[in-house]
Amino acid sequence: MSLEVNFHSIADIPDERLKYAVIMAQEDGRWLICRHKERSTWEIPGGHRESDERIEETARRELYEETGATDADLTPVEVYSVTREGGETSYGMLFLARVRTRGELPANSEMSEVKAVHLLPLELTYPDIQPKLFSRVQYRLNINANAQERWDVLDEHRQPTGRTHPRGVPLVQGDYHLVVLVLLQNDNGEFLTTRRAPNKGYPNMWEFTGGSALAGDDSLQAALREMREETGIELDPACGCVVASEQWSDSFCDIWLFRQNFDVSSVVLQEGETTAAMAASREQILQMEREGEFVPFTPALRELFQTM
Repeated sequence: MSLEVNFHSIADIPDERLKYAVIMAQEDGRWLICRHKERSTWEIPGGHRESDERIEETARRELYEETGATDADLTPVEVYSVTREGGETSYGMLFLARVRTRGELPANSEMSEVKAVHLLPLELTYPDIQPKLFSRVQYRLNINANAQERWDVLDEHRQPTGRTHPRGVPLVQGDYHLVVLVLLQNDNGEFLTTRRAPNKGYPNMWEFTGGSALAGDDSLQAALREMREETGIELDPACGCVVASEQWSDSFCDIWLFRQNFDVSSVVLQEGETTAAMAASREQILQMEREGEFVPFTPALRELFQTM
């Protein structure tokens, strides 16, 4: 059965249309998922709204019943909709929870097991819906960081429109911004990797340096600035080039490769952005990505790594 998942501003959907609450619950930098007593698959905590509940009450109740969380900060992220074959559409609220205290599952829980993960497993109860909700929360966490930034708006041909856009506000369809990913490789073939801060999307996972170009940046300026801000390393522009590019739903991404020696011990970590740095070989990075310890590769990055 085919279905379509879309996301909406909270202000655009009346409260009475919200039938579900789904909660992306973070505990110590990992995401809580649960397994129903009658199923072998995993799911994100959530469920139906009862007739006398506010949607936040639904979220708190479901979070407790399905994970045992007794103390958590709960924040609405966005409304999501699921349109099934035939045109029927239902709406739910997607929440982010920061869990402080979690006990045993309550006696009336429908769940048999709870575990904390960096990434969702393949065995999901709703595989056409849950990965999209998961990815959306990572996106919103990243986009809400440094919300004072502004981006240059590009058109579908990657040409500047002359407009700028505030970070943290979704781009309208047909508008794009520029993102860079920076691979720094030393003479030993090792790459510089950093670990993401726990407050960001894909918390505590390893990654390459990267981020959004600010208004006025070209691709090279953005690559040099991101490396300087996140690690303190000054890149030599003559040592780098764009080795791949790809188009995403609301952005163009340039992948830069700089071949320049670096000293991991001299890396300056940026508070709220990175918590550790290490030099890793291609094989180590591929293994970390397979084991869910590295931010998932984009298609262009995966193809590049297969040929390096």
